[in-house]
Amino acid sequence: MATNLTHFLIAIGDNPQQLLEYEQNPQAAMTLAGLTPAEQSMILNRDVQAIRSHLLSDPGLKQAMGIPANQSLPATIPMIVFLPRP
Repeated sequence: MATNLTHFLIAIGDNPQQLLEYEQNPQAAMTLAGLTPAEQSMILNRDVQAIRSHLLSDPGLKQAMGIPANQSLPATIPMIVFLPRP
């Protein structure tokens, strides 16, 4: 099973309503998603290296992205977006 951070990033990339909720109140959206303070900090600080590292170490990433277990991850992970600063 993927982590809360992985699910959150996929959700805001796939669901315009969840992205809008994040844009309107980032702290509330991240807290509701169950993100830890460290995960929230990664997003708010746009720490792409830390986010990428987290995603690539998440054993549930493929399943969360709908990728069969026997396939490789894509060269780039499209759900990493530069969200507006709150």
